[in-house]
This record gives sequence, C-alpha cells and structure tokens, in this order.
Amino acid sequence: MEMERPRPIGFSREKAQRVLERHDIDVLVASSPANVFYATGMPTLHVAPNPILYVLSNQFPTVALIRRDGEESLVTWLVYQSTKRWTWVDDVVGTLSAKMTMEEVCDKLAAWGVSDKTIGLESLMPRYQSDCIRERFPRARIVDADRAFLDMRLVKTQEEIERIRASTGVAEKAIMAVIEAAAEGITDNELLAVARRTIIDAGAEGWDHLTMGLGSSDPEAPGLGYTVQRGEVNRIDIGAVYKGYVSDISRHFVVGDPPEGANRHIEMLIRIQEFLESAVQPGVQAGALYKEAQRFAKTFSKHGIYITAHSIGIECEEAHLFSPMRCLDSVFEENMVLDIEVWKTFKEFNLVGVEDCYRVTATGLERISSLDKRLYVR
Repeated sequence: MEMERPRPIGFSREKAQRVLERHDIDVLVASSPANVFYATGMPTLHVAPNPILYVLSNQFPTVALIRRDGEESLVTWLVYQSTKRWTWVDDVVGTLSAKMTMEEVCDKLAAWGVSDKTIGLESLMPRYQSDCIRERFPRARIVDADRAFLDMRLVKTQEEIERIRASTGVAEKAIMAVIEAAAEGITDNELLAVARRTIIDAGAEGWDHLTMGLGSSDPEAPGLGYTVQRGEVNRIDIGAVYKGYVSDISRHFVVGDPPEGANRHIEMLIRIQEFLESAVQPGVQAGALYKEAQRFAKTFSKHGIYITAHSIGIECEEAHLFSPMRCLDSVFEENMVLDIEVWKTFKEFNLVGVEDCYRVTATGLERISSLDKRLYVR
C-alpha cells in the first residue's frame, strides 16, 4: 500500500506567495534548521526522533527554496532515505557534500530564472553558502529575508496551535513534578533529572530549555549541585518540544515559609500580566501596548520591572513582540501564539515573576497554560 504523504504543518503556498509578493522576493532560500523544518517538514531541528540532519548539517546541509508562486525545492543529504516520510515537497535532490548542495541550490535558482532578480537569504545563513550564491549570481539583488520568514510563521495554523498546546501541557507536568519532588537538601541535578524524565514520559521529544534557579543561584546555569534550602524562592522555567513546537512556562516555589514580601511581589507582577492579558487583541500595535504596560507597571514600582512578550512556535523566541530590547513593528493578529513574562528582582533571589503562553483570538487572549500563577509552597 502506498504511503500517504505528509501535509504541511504551518507552511502554505498561498501564504508564501502573499509574503513574497509583499517583500518583492522572487525566491526565498531557507538554510536554518527552524526555517527548513517550517518550509519542508524535514526533521532538521536539534530535538527530533534522530537529529542526524542537525548534527551533520556542517557536512551535509539541508536547504529549501521557495519560489514566489509558492513552489518548493529541497536539497538534502542523499544517505537520508526517509525523505518521503517527512516532507510534502516533491522536488527533492540528494547530495553528498556541502559543495554539492550549493551547486544544486544554484542550479535550481538558475533553472527558475532568477539570475537577475531578487533572492532572499537568511541573515544566519553560513558564509560559504551566501558567498556561493552571490558569486554565482552577481546581477541578482540579494536581500535580507528574515522578516519574510517571520511574517509567514507568526500566525499559526490549527495544527501548530495544537502542538504548542500539547507542548505546554508537557512543560506544566514537568514543572509540577519538580515542585512535588522538591525538599530541603535536594540538588538541582536531581530536580533536572525529574524534569527530563517527566518530559520524555509525557510524550515530548525533549526540551528546548530547562532553566532552574535555586535560591540565588544562576537560573541559566543549573547543574552545579546547588541544593534547595528552606525559605528560599526557587525558579523553574521549562520549554518542552512536542513534534517540533515549543512552550515556555515559569513558576516559583519555596520549601517552608516564604520570605517576607514574596507573595506580595508575585501578586504585583500577576496584576501587570493580567493588564496585558486584557489588552491584547487583533489590531493592537505591539509597541504602543508596551508603552501602556510600562505606564501601568510604574503605578506599582517606578523602575526595575521587566516586561516582555515574544512569539513562540518552532523556536521559543521567534521574535520579541515587545521587550526592553526591541518592539516589533507589527500588530497582533488572530492565531498568533505568544508568551507574556513579567519579572522583578526580589531580595537576593534574582528575577522573580510569572510567565505564561497565550493564543490571540478574534476578541482577545486565550491562556494556553493552566498552572496557578502564585508562589507554590512545599
């Protein structure tokens, strides 16, 4: 019996055509693992059933090409024999070296007649790949296509939303497993092991990040043997990966009595997050909302509150919709999926706050995550 070919997860020819027309790009070249996965379904991510295409990408890169009419072509490692199990792209070429890959990519660009037209490249494309294209097509207009990829990926399909929803559920299970295992004297290594086991047992491929700060330890560098102490605020921030899509949830817990002011601190940040929950809806400009949120936050504290919202999907931080670092020149659209974070330092415990995942609906926000936002006490 003939195997049914996979269908696109988030990519669509119609959307690609609209985006490339808007950006005046004749061919878009996908080279990063995230964009190749989005455009083709190939398991090029660092978390895959077997991430061999990611591991060997320096020798055998996988590159996808998207024409302005939405037609696609894929160049990948010849030894990988299961291409048809993963991709909906019909035009697939196998190669045996990075040099052969770029020769095939350039031959396809020439066959598509774009020698003197506009070719969009990712800013993260390896230098040897972009140099090859520039040298082969000196008359072509080469442009930065990062925003074109982002414009295709920001609004999610129903399948993408369901994968993020499942990923969020796994992350929340892992967070609760860590909190339930927490006891005085347990180490960060032991709690990380609990999180990893839970993520895999819950059906995800793996984790995007396992951020954990016990007391005043660096939450970005767990695994040094720090132990849980009574009365200290501890942070656990997890992103699971489910069928290529990630989540981002953070909660805090304490063993024993919480420090004075900890509950009030988190309650203040929840109020700011809820202000944003009530304000996001289609058509609202991200930068303008950030300014409103800053003004609201200053009614609680004049400085030091960190507020950010970032789009999530194949990557944890596809783009910062707004943050102290940047604001995307964009409005919220239905079926965007984002993470809203509000943080402030608390005593010696670094940043303490709240972080949740949401979907933009026709009338506002749907919270995808479901855990209680307040400080967990063991």
